[in-house]
Amino acid sequence: WGCDAFWLTFATAYPLCPRGKWPMWDPQIPLEGSFIKEWLGQSSNIDTMKLGGKHSLIALLSDIWAEFNRHTALYHTSPLIDADEL
Repeated sequence: WGCDAFWLTFATAYPLCPRGKWPMWDPQIPLEGSFIKEWLGQSSNIDTMKLGGKHSLIALLSDIWAEFNRHTALYHTSPLIDADEL
C-alpha cells in the first residue's frame, strides 16, 4: 500500500518521470506496486511535447489524483481534498 501511495504522489509531483527531469528518490523505496509498474510501462506513451499544454497536464494530474483517492479510500473514507474547491 505504501509504495503505491508514494509513487502516486511522486508521479503527480514529477509527471514527466521517467522521460523528463525529476529528482532521484531514495533507493530504499523499491519500484514496487501496481501503479509504478503501469506508469513505467506507459512512460513511452507520455509525449513531453503534449504535456507542455496546460489542459493535457491538468488532465493527467486529475487522473493520477483520482487514482490516489481510490487508493487511499481503503484507509481514509472521506476525500482528502475536495477538488471542486481548489
